[in-house]
Amino acid sequence: MQQKVILAAFLTVPVLLLIMFLVYPTLRLFYMSFTDWDGAMPTKNFVGMDNYVTVFTTPEVWLSLRNNLYYIANGILQNIIALFFAIILDSKLKGKNFFKATIFVTYVINSAAVGYMFNYVYDFEKGPLNIFLTMMGVEPIPFLTHPIIVNVSIACVSLWRYTGYTMVLYLAALQSVPSELYESAMVDGASAWQRFTNITIPSIIRVVELNLFLCLSGGLQAFTEAFIMTKGGPGYDSSTFLTYIIKAAFEFNSFGLSAALSFALLILILVVTYIQRKVVLRGGGDEGDALYKA
Repeated sequence: MQQKVILAAFLTVPVLLLIMFLVYPTLRLFYMSFTDWDGAMPTKNFVGMDNYVTVFTTPEVWLSLRNNLYYIANGILQNIIALFFAIILDSKLKGKNFFKATIFVTYVINSAAVGYMFNYVYDFEKGPLNIFLTMMGVEPIPFLTHPIIVNVSIACVSLWRYTGYTMVLYLAALQSVPSELYESAMVDGASAWQRFTNITIPSIIRVVELNLFLCLSGGLQAFTEAFIMTKGGPGYDSSTFLTYIIKAAFEFNSFGLSAALSFALLILILVVTYIQRKVVLRGGGDEGDALYKA
């Protein structure tokens, strides 16, 4: 009986915190999405599905969501590069601790500082990239004003910043794989590619799933770099779903619409996560089920 009381006492605090900071705000957000609250007046008039109709019929919303695809593609590329670096740094490379620190340090830099730094790097007239291109006889590129190039440019900033963090997660996973599996595979004559596909990937599949979730959800929630560097411009060319949510709340004074957009984003992330799990784990398997097939 005493153990049950102690267990209940320890569970009470996290459950209360979960309700306070997750369950209640989510329910409140859902309720607000059916109102016309402007963020200032105490009255909240019920408007039914009007906000959700606006979400699905506003071209700028779909344009912003389309721009998020650049960040999602960046997330997939980020995982590939990070895993490549992790495999190299997991070997007996001389000075690998220096390279680990160098690649990871980009993650600890403040997001605002990164945005302002790349604003200078991408500057059309004085940016080092365009100065270098001019010296090579190439016309300067409008990195932050071209409708398509601007999204690629900002997504590359995210790639530069977050690859180190993703690499560290992969590196930790790789170091947990028993070396005996690789030794047995090498004795059986398995190639490096066979060892990678039949031992490495199955052994770290849960970390792959985690990193893909972080990258995909992060891509759908991309905000800081786009907001600091272009504020979603020119027009809505670099606007992301989250920058449009902020704009709906603080520029359009439509917190009800902003709540509907936020709830739609939550549902979208859950759907993408579900699909991702089905794709990544379609062969079943846990990290402990890694088997070598000669």
